[in-house]
Amino acid sequence: MKKIYFLLAALVAGNCAMAQTVANAGMETWRSGTTGTSPSFTIHAPTSWYGLDSLVIADGEAFGSFIGAGSNWHAQLFQEGTIVHGGSSSAKMMTLKQDTLGYFAGMLSNSAIAVNVASLLAGGSFASAVTYSGGTPITSRVKTVSAWVRYTAGLDSLTGLPGGIDSGSLNVNIYSHITSTGIDSLVGTGSVKIGPSTTWTQVTATVVYTDTVDGADTARILFASSGQTGGLDSSTLYVDDITMVYVVASGVQHVIAGNDVNVYPNPTSGVLNIEGDNAGSTFRLFSVNGQLAATKTLTGKDNVDVSLLADGLYFYTITDGENMVKRGKVSVMR
Repeated sequence: MKKIYFLLAALVAGNCAMAQTVANAGMETWRSGTTGTSPSFTIHAPTSWYGLDSLVIADGEAFGSFIGAGSNWHAQLFQEGTIVHGGSSSAKMMTLKQDTLGYFAGMLSNSAIAVNVASLLAGGSFASAVTYSGGTPITSRVKTVSAWVRYTAGLDSLTGLPGGIDSGSLNVNIYSHITSTGIDSLVGTGSVKIGPSTTWTQVTATVVYTDTVDGADTARILFASSGQTGGLDSSTLYVDDITMVYVVASGVQHVIAGNDVNVYPNPTSGVLNIEGDNAGSTFRLFSVNGQLAATKTLTGKDNVDVSLLADGLYFYTITDGENMVKRGKVSVMR
């Protein structure tokens, strides 16, 4: 059975770091299918993971007449059985030229990938035309995502020589689903570049959070063999044995029992009132993307002017030192 390399951590600053399994983290099981019609292509992806092959090839053929494309399409994600870190297989991604669209990075993600071809045809960037859905369910905020990788930079398109400047990447986005709005709010991100190596190397993306209020329920992980556009011909990234560590708070910012704080009205159109046993505590108001919108040291009967804030959902915390007095949500509506 394949060995999974878990990153172990101990108690740090009152937080406990714990490993969590990523589905098919060792790239051991794969599925296959076909895409395209003239000709058809056999494509592969690890179970629970997704690539771009079916979208690029099928949409390329479908919209080919609009972009002057022919039939020079390529699969970019492969099951590798020789260059492996552990077990019997790894995932191999290659940067290849997709007909007249140019060089595309090979991609691997634990979330389903969609491409807005109409946006590309209108001159939009590849990065803005790609969206993701789903991902790995998580029980707490992710601290790090690690993977064992090998990377070979491809040929310089100008000189035809190997060793050009190119790099792969590991990107992590952490989301919290806001039930009241039905929106998946981005609460944290992490990324790391992957440079050339002739041996397996472990890389780690550390997640930085901008939203200090919401929890986290979904982790989306993306590997790419080059930047999301451009890159060098045949740049190749191998990925194996992915691990994820998340942080479970222990004894930090617990809610103080017996405190009765009233925050009203909700929704509000201009002024937010805060009343209760909270003298000396700090009130902070955050937007859905984690930006601090307002802060105030409380006296026990206070109001906060939100009349200049954009309409929408906001999150607040009331803290007394390291203790959480209250947290909640409020809508600004006019």
